[in-house]
Amino acid sequence: MHLSRPITNRVKGALRYSTAEGVAYGAFTGFGEHYLVAYAVALQTNSLQIGMLCSLPGFIASLLQLFDCEIVRLMRGRKATILIFALLQGLIFLPILSLSILARSNQGWWMILFATLYSIFGALTSPAWGSLMAEVVPQGLRGKYFSRRGMFSTVASIFTFMAGGVFLNLLVQRSLWGFAVLFGAAVVCRLASWLLLTRLYEVPQTVSCEQSVNASQFSRGLLTTDLGKYMLFLFAMSFAVNIAGPYFTVYELRDLKFSYLTYAGLEAVSSVVTIFSVTHWGQAADRVGNSRIVRMTAALVPLVPLLWILSTNVAYLGLVQVFSGLAWAGYNLCTVNYLYDATTPENRTRYLAYFNAGNGISAGMGALTGGFLAPRIPALNGYPVLTLFLISGVLRGAVAAAFAPRIKEVRKVSNMPAAELFHMLLGGRPVNRRISHKQQAHVHYHKPSGVALESEDSLNAGQAHPKHAPQA
Repeated sequence: MHLSRPITNRVKGALRYSTAEGVAYGAFTGFGEHYLVAYAVALQTNSLQIGMLCSLPGFIASLLQLFDCEIVRLMRGRKATILIFALLQGLIFLPILSLSILARSNQGWWMILFATLYSIFGALTSPAWGSLMAEVVPQGLRGKYFSRRGMFSTVASIFTFMAGGVFLNLLVQRSLWGFAVLFGAAVVCRLASWLLLTRLYEVPQTVSCEQSVNASQFSRGLLTTDLGKYMLFLFAMSFAVNIAGPYFTVYELRDLKFSYLTYAGLEAVSSVVTIFSVTHWGQAADRVGNSRIVRMTAALVPLVPLLWILSTNVAYLGLVQVFSGLAWAGYNLCTVNYLYDATTPENRTRYLAYFNAGNGISAGMGALTGGFLAPRIPALNGYPVLTLFLISGVLRGAVAAAFAPRIKEVRKVSNMPAAELFHMLLGGRPVNRRISHKQQAHVHYHKPSGVALESEDSLNAGQAHPKHAPQA
């Protein structure tokens, strides 16, 4: 990415702030978002309300994302959109935590309302942030760039999530007060994140929303274009995943009676594995293409819910979480990076909005389907939730088999042999990769005429981050 020297310096500074913002956001999710379902269980919400909590917020937020481009225009820029809704997303935890102190009735319904607002505010920041960052990060180094930022963010999320589990375990008799303290800490972390978001660098857009792809064009392209078929794959996988996804917490806390510390420990195992594997996935994707990594990981994620069926032993489930973290690290990173590669700057915000909308709608429909099926399906090994895990695993496998082999790479990449790719994922260096003594590369600028530019290998991979992520 060739930039003038002043802009280069500004971009590099913005990327450093983006790294710090990722840490603050990770702490926010660790203290807040990761405990929302556990909080609902502590509020003694019924199965219907938990099903709605896991589906309705994402469903509504996804519908509103269809208007994201218009919202960006109304807010007079992507950065302004990000700042407004990121602030609101953090502040919504104030009424959420008040449920543990003030509310005496209808807590479940209030929780659904506030969680819906939380999802809406978060969802409206995502396409604008993704579009903005995709224009700053060099295409060939996005894997390394976003994986590194994601690694720092995940470390913060693990630390705060585990700290929250220990804290709640100490206040097991007054857990609602413990949740209030955690959510208060989440507000502080999101405010710190918001301050760092003010340092984002926004590349001016020259194409208006009216000139970009509209809903009718997008709908027709779902069945006729490679990008459309890829999005159908993501939507179908999201539906299959969320038939079971929201109910793992319910299974652990309500059915298996795990303590908050055990619950947090199992979730942290997956996150720790993500930290150690996401950078390798990102570097491999930069080398061999995002599509190849997506195909690999799409074959792994169907196994995750199936492995949960085999035993309730905590040590065994910890090993399952190791496998889960490995699979989802590559899948979550490369599915979004593929969208960055496959879209043009003038259409990226709109396509990311359509993707997030469709993905959220699919996730909501999956969670509603799971909530509908849970009380009506026969128990497996004594637990109806395990039957949901079986259904989800089978559907994930069917989606992967139907769509993943057809995903085509959209940029020129290396045709690395499978054995060398496996070696690289384990931390080795590709055989034909040049050795660099630099720890990280740099975004370079236009030098005066007659002076050679730096090589592409010296482009800055940065520190920015996808589902959530998404996410997420």
